[in-house]
Amino acid sequence: MLHQSMTRRSQGTQFRADGAAFLALSLFCGLAGGFLGAVSQSAGPFHALSHGLLLDLFVLVPAFLGGMGRLVLPGELTTLPSLMLRFDRAAFLFLLTGALCAICGARAPVAFAAAFGLWGCGAILLALSTIVKCLECRVVRFRDLSPFAWSQLLASLGLVVVAPVVMAGLLHDLIAGHSVFFSVQYWLGKLQVPVLALVVQLALGAVANLVSLHSTRLKVMLPLLMTVPGLGVPVVWAHGVTVPGLADDWLLGLGVALPSLSVIGLICVALWRQSFALNAALSWSFPALLLLSAGWVLSFLSTRPEAFHSAMLFGAVFALFGCYYRWQEQFPAMAAPHWLGRVHLVSMGVSVLAMMPLLPVFQLCGEAGMIVSLVCVAVLGARLLLSRTPSMQECPARGDRS
Repeated sequence: MLHQSMTRRSQGTQFRADGAAFLALSLFCGLAGGFLGAVSQSAGPFHALSHGLLLDLFVLVPAFLGGMGRLVLPGELTTLPSLMLRFDRAAFLFLLTGALCAICGARAPVAFAAAFGLWGCGAILLALSTIVKCLECRVVRFRDLSPFAWSQLLASLGLVVVAPVVMAGLLHDLIAGHSVFFSVQYWLGKLQVPVLALVVQLALGAVANLVSLHSTRLKVMLPLLMTVPGLGVPVVWAHGVTVPGLADDWLLGLGVALPSLSVIGLICVALWRQSFALNAALSWSFPALLLLSAGWVLSFLSTRPEAFHSAMLFGAVFALFGCYYRWQEQFPAMAAPHWLGRVHLVSMGVSVLAMMPLLPVFQLCGEAGMIVSLVCVAVLGARLLLSRTPSMQECPARGDRS
């Protein structure tokens, strides 16, 4: 049996600790990857590959699935399998070790292969744990699952498809005697499309969770649209690894851009049809939607391909923080003061504007904005770890399981 005797309060403590650990890991990898990227122009290609591995694999996927998934999902689920807690701990150790190997790869390139393999093992364990949580522990019908729960389930299913394929491909190349550096670089490039699809889908699920969806039609259409980038793109991509299939541009356009823009349109319609108070959490959704939409426009600028990647990355980061502020509002002892949320949002906005070449004035303020943002994150982390442990009974699950 999956279910073991475990109190709701002890579950709240364990899942909050696990979520905080995954978020801390993502923050560490983001800072390390940013530093390696800054020195890569003078240090060489090994530092650049380490930068790519950390930012593409060890930041947003663990933050959404391992961080916010372990904080938000227990509020929607019944008694959780204790076996899955062990999966989460093992996934964290794999990902932490993989991140350290990615950093070490800047000096010992053979560590890049270890980092890739450890990421794959950690991602699979994290995905399996999330799938069991969403299917085994739900207390409502599938139709009534929140957009966040759907995004977690679909992204986990897609990750289970992608990770084994890329690990097998890398192992095949290494056995064939190919260079470790070029093999890892090749498969990291191949992973760009499915990982982007999963991250965008997770971000949109987090944003949609900030909006109250009263229409049954919207509740049905959102999961259907999120299925395309969350599961359809990984399956088509995995098939194309061995059999020639759609080009990456077509896969991005048809499998990610069209469904994502449709989901953004549905979210905007839901916002238009209701009156709401602009709280701290909802404020983060607007720059997230703006960046996730503008990113596709920037993809047509062939002179600056990195602009597309940066816009999508920061759009997902805004969605992540909005999801976190929404979650911590449920616990008064943990909730951050409103002024902190505003300062954090403004500093993040200044940091993003500083990266735009058309606005050189903001470039002088970009570093200051990033420092202020990191200080705000540190305060949020301290409140998360030091506040009174929230009882899971404070956020009861809804409905009856079908």
